[in-house]
Amino acid sequence: MLVKEGITELTTAQLKSAMDKVEEELHAIIFMYKMDKSRYGRIIEEKENDVLEGQDTFPKTVADACWVLSRWKNKYGNKDTRLTEANNGMAFVTTCSAKKG
Repeated sequence: MLVKEGITELTTAQLKSAMDKVEEELHAIIFMYKMDKSRYGRIIEEKENDVLEGQDTFPKTVADACWVLSRWKNKYGNKDTRLTEANNGMAFVTTCSAKKG
């Protein structure tokens, strides 16, 4: 972050400012990861894929994250909770038989 701004010699104020920005970004990322995975799982996957491609599209503040999430519409329209990324249609059944003896 400081290299992008061309800062090589840090003052105490610049270091504090940079640390505050990093902390704010971290809070925004944690906020995103704590959201309901069935509703917002897809947006987090998209943000992670963007990072892998060299683009950091995660919101930089919690306020920005709230704004993005409040307007997010997944491909299911946030209406039917049965049709989400968290529920991909797989089901498991466990059966047991008790022998009386």
